[in-house]
Amino acid sequence: MNKEQFIKSVIDVFKDIDSKWINQIELYKVFLKEYNKKVNLTRLDDEAKIYSLYFYESIIPYKTVDFKKINYLLDIGSGSGIPGIVLKILYPHINLTIIESNNKKTTFLNELIKKLNLKNVKVINRRAEIIHLDERETFDLVTSRAVATIKVMLELSVPYAKVGGQVIVPKSVNYLNETNGLNQLMSALNVSKNMLTFTSLNDVVHNVFIFRKNKRTNHVYPREWTKIIKNA
Repeated sequence: MNKEQFIKSVIDVFKDIDSKWINQIELYKVFLKEYNKKVNLTRLDDEAKIYSLYFYESIIPYKTVDFKKINYLLDIGSGSGIPGIVLKILYPHINLTIIESNNKKTTFLNELIKKLNLKNVKVINRRAEIIHLDERETFDLVTSRAVATIKVMLELSVPYAKVGGQVIVPKSVNYLNETNGLNQLMSALNVSKNMLTFTSLNDVVHNVFIFRKNKRTNHVYPREWTKIIKNA
């Protein structure tokens, strides 16, 4: 996917996006490639792959989200900024919070935010299960990409989401072994589920778990990490 194909594909799928997004994405791409020469952030250094497998594939799971209704977005384990930074570029009104436990990636994210002159973006360098009281039930949308199993991400994410908010966990083809006990956890966390399955323009299979939070979350969640990962 070259630049022109990427631009067309994004415009075809995402509506009411910011007019400056293409320039911002270009700055992001250049900064990522340069930074990646000194600090290994991603194995994707080919320009076509950055457009396709990095930028495009990171945001396509969110194609059904009405971002006009998303004011507060939390991206857990954003790494080098996907999908959170890309979605912020498309929809600058979003107040974006990123939780990233890796120090070198946190440093990159803060430098990227300055480079792109992004406003209302906060990067928190800590583990997601360490949640502060004023962060609970705060976000319209909580998401993560390629961080952990469905159940782990659900337990980490739901306490941050508002009642009526969404938790989106994108998965590829190999997810069935992660669903044992999922219904019991959903019941404990007071969420319901929809699932979106499709193949992208790059022939990548996406299985997108979309959870809706129906009631406030019991304060026992998220549990300690050792309990979260047990039978996960």
